[in-house]
Amino acid sequence: MEPQPILPSWYEPMSINLERELADRLLAERVILVDGRLDDALSSHVAAQLLLLDARSNDPITLHLSSSESGLDAALSVAAAIDLITSPVHAVARGTLRGPAIAVLAAAEQREAHRHTMFVLSLPHFTAEGTADQLATLADQHERQVARLRQLISQATGRSDDEVAADLDPGRVLTAEEAKEYGLITHLL
Repeated sequence: MEPQPILPSWYEPMSINLERELADRLLAERVILVDGRLDDALSSHVAAQLLLLDARSNDPITLHLSSSESGLDAALSVAAAIDLITSPVHAVARGTLRGPAIAVLAAAEQREAHRHTMFVLSLPHFTAEGTADQLATLADQHERQVARLRQLISQATGRSDDEVAADLDPGRVLTAEEAKEYGLITHLL
């Protein structure tokens, strides 16, 4: 067997320092990225960034959103943080925005989307374990959170709670153009 030539190669993974540097630079420009699964950890991080930027000044904050999976608690927590701060929040949707993550978009003062963004209006999954009393309590809490999700979408779009509920229950997919007609976004990029 002939020896194979040795070819130089290298692999430089993005270091944690570079990721932090990019995040710090974006934060300095008052830009926050919400990318991927919006869970409790990411929700806490985003809420902390919103509060930090709001404490620094009342200049607008831009929130870039792309989340095809999100928890209801996490999404409502970020929406509550947006409601709490005095700085205007401009949300820019890209990729896919699905389910509860739409609450974050709806909470923003200005809502924009890239032309190829997909929006999926759908109810979040709900599973629970426990005693009958615990399950009843959890089901009540979940229903109240779903009502808050409907309310945020209704307020943003000007549509009735019943109409939003009818779109959420079976699920409805919207292109960016359709989301603009629906009232979810105000501008296309």
